[in-house]
Formats: sequence, structure tokens, C-alpha cells
Amino acid sequence: MLVGSRSLRYSETLRRMRKLICYLVLGFLAACGASVSNAEPSSAADEASAKAETGAEAGTKATKPRIPKRCAKGRKHNGECVPPPGWVKRLCDDVYPDVALHMFAPGTPWKRMYMLQRAEPVNASGGSSLIGDRMERGEEVIALRRRSENEGEIQVGNNNAGYDVLRWNGACATIHDGEYAEDRPSHIVQSKVEWRRIGLPLRQHLEAQPAIAAAYAARSKSCHGFSMGNVSGDCESNDKLLMQEVVRYIQTGPALPEATRMP
Repeated sequence: MLVGSRSLRYSETLRRMRKLICYLVLGFLAACGASVSNAEPSSAADEASAKAETGAEAGTKATKPRIPKRCAKGRKHNGECVPPPGWVKRLCDDVYPDVALHMFAPGTPWKRMYMLQRAEPVNASGGSSLIGDRMERGEEVIALRRRSENEGEIQVGNNNAGYDVLRWNGACATIHDGEYAEDRPSHIVQSKVEWRRIGLPLRQHLEAQPAIAAAYAARSKSCHGFSMGNVSGDCESNDKLLMQEVVRYIQTGPALPEATRMP
């Protein structure tokens, strides 16, 4: 009887131990499952956050100002190669000589036009202009957008139809039908590019060219000590020569540093 009693107690103890072990195992598995399930939302949140950051970075890169290289799309442009209208609006709010030097480079697709007569450089879009630097006969310009008589914009002269155009000096101007031709004339001129308005990286690039460096040195020597409106004949001649060398170099189609100021 004693042996049987001990055996029963041992069996009961063994069953209790097995139950305890089962409970511990089940508890351990439940804890692991909770850990895994809790980790999943955190991982998904991290992934979503990473995607948002990537999207933000991509958006920042996408909105970085750049000079357009392709013609604007849409029937209203009548098949003419002009830049996107939103970009043109920003461009004509100010003067951007670096941008102009890039756009006038050979091989760019923009529509070129040439002045048939002298005209005042009025910017009918309301932005900045270089007053006093008159547009000359044969001056080369780039068409930016067509203006119609029905746009309700500032009336300039008797005819409001024409174009907003970009000049070599980086300023926009408004010209009217009858003031320009699309055929390239035998003698072409460019508006004066103000050296001091060119961005530093582009100026340094230009000064590294031997012909421009020589013209710049001559200009600096002859114009030393003179102020605006009170310059010598040599200063004016050398200043004009410097601009001619800059135009000649741009027309060879070199790779240029990125513009420091862009619309």
C-alpha cells in the first residue's frame, strides 16, 4: 500500500510538472508572437517614412531650377520652338545674363529673330529691363512667347501683337509685328553683355580663354579709374572688344558652367 501511494504521488507531481512546462512553452510562444506582430507595424512605418524621405528628395531634385532644353508643348505655340510659358514668366521678371549665354549657344532649338529697326527695350510683361540699351537693326533675339492683340496686356505702340524675346544681355523685351524678320541677315549684332552681371563661375571660365583674358586685361587697364558715364575712348573700345570676344567664344559651342542665377 505504501508503494502504491508513493507511485500515485509521483505521477501526480509529474503531471503537474508537465502542465507547468506546457504553460511556460505556450507563454514563451505567445510572447514571441506578440513581439513579431508588434515589430511589423514599426517596420512598415519605417518603410513608409523612408519612402516619404525619398519622395521628398526626389521632389527637391525635380524642382531645382534648370534651363529648359526642349520646346514647350501645346497647339497655342503654333509649332514654334519656344520655352515653357511658366519658365518664361519667371525669366522675364528679372535679368539673367548667364541664362542668355547658355540659350544663345549654337545647337539650341529656340526660334531666332532679327530686328529690322531700332527700338526701345520695353518689357511689356512688367519685369526688369535694361533701359537705355536700345535694340539695334540686325540684333539677334530669341522668341519666348507670342503676344496677341486680344490678351488685354500693356499696349505698346499701335500694334500689340508680337513677341516677348530674350536678348544677349539677359533681359526680356517686347517687339511687335513688323519690327523683326525670321530670315538671318548678312550683318548680325548682339546687345551688350555686361561683364559685371555675369556670374562668377562663368566669368572665371571665360577669363581662362586666352583671347578673352587678353581683351579683359586691355579693358581693365584702359578703364582703370573711370566711372560710369565718364570713360575714355580706349575704355569704350576695349569694353566692346571684350564683349565681342565673349560672343565669339559662346558661338563656338563650348560646355559652360551652370548658371549661378536662374528663374
